[in-house]
Amino acid sequence: MKNLQIINPNFIIFNDDFLNIDVLGGIDLRQIERMFTTLRITYSDYPPMRTTLDLYNDHQTDKLIRNICDKWQLKLLDVSKSIHQLITQLETYRLQALKYTDKRPKNKYTLSADDKKQALKYLKSKNLLKNLVNDFNQMGIIGENDNATILFMAMASHKYNNPFSVICLAKSGIGKSYILQKLSECMPNGSYSFHTQISPNALYYFNSHDIHQKALFIEDLEWTTQMLSPLATLQTQGKLVKTRATKDKDGMLHSTTFEVSGNLCLLACAYSDKNYESLSLPFLMIHLNHSHTQDIAVMEYQKKIKAGLIATTDIQQAQKRLKNLIATLENLTIINPYATMIELPDEINHPRKSLLLLLNFIEVVTFFHQYQRKQTTDQETGEIYLQTHPDDIALAFSLLKNSLFRRADELSTTARGFYNWLKNYLQEAKTDQFTALDIRKEKAIHPRTLNRYLNELKLYSYIQIVGGNKHRGGYRYKITDLGDQNHVNARIEKALQNNLNKIRQAHQKQQTQQEKQTKKTKATNGSKTVGQNPLTDYKPPVKSVVHK
Repeated sequence: MKNLQIINPNFIIFNDDFLNIDVLGGIDLRQIERMFTTLRITYSDYPPMRTTLDLYNDHQTDKLIRNICDKWQLKLLDVSKSIHQLITQLETYRLQALKYTDKRPKNKYTLSADDKKQALKYLKSKNLLKNLVNDFNQMGIIGENDNATILFMAMASHKYNNPFSVICLAKSGIGKSYILQKLSECMPNGSYSFHTQISPNALYYFNSHDIHQKALFIEDLEWTTQMLSPLATLQTQGKLVKTRATKDKDGMLHSTTFEVSGNLCLLACAYSDKNYESLSLPFLMIHLNHSHTQDIAVMEYQKKIKAGLIATTDIQQAQKRLKNLIATLENLTIINPYATMIELPDEINHPRKSLLLLLNFIEVVTFFHQYQRKQTTDQETGEIYLQTHPDDIALAFSLLKNSLFRRADELSTTARGFYNWLKNYLQEAKTDQFTALDIRKEKAIHPRTLNRYLNELKLYSYIQIVGGNKHRGGYRYKITDLGDQNHVNARIEKALQNNLNKIRQAHQKQQTQQEKQTKKTKATNGSKTVGQNPLTDYKPPVKSVVHK
C-alpha cells in the first residue's frame, strides 16, 4: 500500500503522482461485499471533484472514470489505472483491519516471583479476612466489610468452574457503582469486562471469548424481564441461543441463530425499590449500607483524600496486593461432604434457589481458602480436589445470614426499613396512631413512595385503618402486632447454628476415625513381612460426591 496513507480510520489519502484522492469517512469494515465511499478527487490545480459511490459497482466506477476524463481531458487508461489501484489498496487495508477486529492484543497480567511469594503468604495467613478488610478500607470501601468480602470472593470465583454472581441493591445516590468500580480496579488485566449499561439484545451478540471465565461488571442493571431473563439463563445454563429472521443482500428473509456461551460471574448494581427477591433469580442479592453513620464515615474518608492524609501510593499497593491474590488462585475441584447435612428453615422463601445459592457460596469460600485446605488425590482417577472445611460453612453462614433473613421476609427491603423506622417513631412520639401527614412532617419522603409503603404494609396487615377520611386529612392508621420479624430471624439463626453443630460433630468424628486408621496402618506396616506392599494393601475411604 505504497500509495495509501492512513491518517485515521475516517480519513485516508491516495496519491499515485497522477491523481490525489481523499477517502472521506473511511470505508465500512462490516460490509465486505460493498465498498461505499465518499471521494474528493484532485488533479493538478483544478478544483476538486466530489462524489459518493460503491467502488464494487462496475457501472458506477466506469461512470466515475469517464466523468474524470471528460472534466479534465485525461486519458481513459491512465484514470482507470489510478482508480483500480485505489480499489485494490483499499481492499488490502480492509482485510488487514478485519484481521484484528475484536482481537486487540491485551497485556496479560503476569506475576513476578516475589509477587507470587507475597500473595501465597497473604492467602495462607490466619488473618486472611482481616487483612482483606484492611485493604478494602485503605482503598476507600468504608462500612461495607461483609458486602465487600462477598463481592471480592465472587470476583475471584471467575477462575472457578462454578462462578458466583451478586447483585448490589441500593437507593440512588449512595454509591452503588462506587464499590463496583473500586473492586474492579483489583482485577488482573484481561480477567473482567466493565459496562455502564447493557441492553437486553446486546447479550446475544457478545463474543464468547470475551466473557468466558471472566467477571462481567454492569454498573446499572435495568429491572426488566428482557434484561434479567437472558442473564439468568446465561448464569444457569452457560449459554444463550437466539434465532431471528435476517435479510441477506438480496432482501430475502432467512432464520439466523446466534449462540453465546460462557462461564462467567456477574457483578451488577440495581435500584433497591424493585423487589428482586420475588423473582427467584440465580443471583445473590445484597443490600448496601445507606445509614446515617455510613454517610458520615464515607464523607470523612473523602475529606482525608482531599486533604492529602491518605497517600495514593498506599491505595495502589492495596490494589496490587489484591490483584496478585486473585492471579495466584487456581481452578480446583471442590467437594462438600457436609452438603447433605445442610437444611434451610421453613420460613425462607424460594428454598430451592436459596439452598443452591448457599451451597455454591460455600464452594466459593473453600475455593478462596484453597491454600489453607489440604489437597486430596483421588486414588482411582488421580484428580486433585479440595474438601470443604466446617470453617468454610461457618463463614458462609455468617456472611449470608442477612440475605437469608431477607428471603424469609414477606415485605420488600425498603418497606421493611420504613416499617422499622415507623415503630421507632411511634415509640418516641408515645402514640400508636398516625397519619401520612404526620410522617411527612417528621421524615422527608416523596408522597408516592410513602403511599407505596403504606399500601404494602396495609396489604400484609402490618397496619390498619382506624379512622379519618381520604379527602379530609387522610386516613388514620394504627400499627398491629403482626410485623415483628425478630422471632423469625431467631428461628433461622437457631436452625443455622444447629446445622453447624452437626457438621462440626461429623468433622470431629471423621478426624478421630482417620487418626485411628493412621495408627492402625502404621502398626500393620511394622508387622509386615518382606515381600508385602503396604501401599497396595491400603484402601482409601470412599469419597462421597454431591451432585448439583
